[in-house]
Amino acid sequence: MATFLTRALDLPSSSTDFFTDDNGSVHEASINSVAAAGVTLGCGGNNYCPNATVTRAQMASFLVRSLDQLGCIA
Repeated sequence: MATFLTRALDLPSSSTDFFTDDNGSVHEASINSVAAAGVTLGCGGNNYCPNATVTRAQMASFLVRSLDQLGCIA
């Protein structure tokens, strides 16, 4: 999900490491990008839960937040 959104929306990279449970993940840079863009706060306790299933409702929320950040939603 994070990599999909980062690529689709051309989100900038972030030097901040937002979560502790994504270390070593090939998606860590994208996870940090979506966090820096305000698309996600993770799943709590400084965790992102990178192996958890993303529900349809969560994905819809991520898309709305992403499009709002880009100014596509008024």
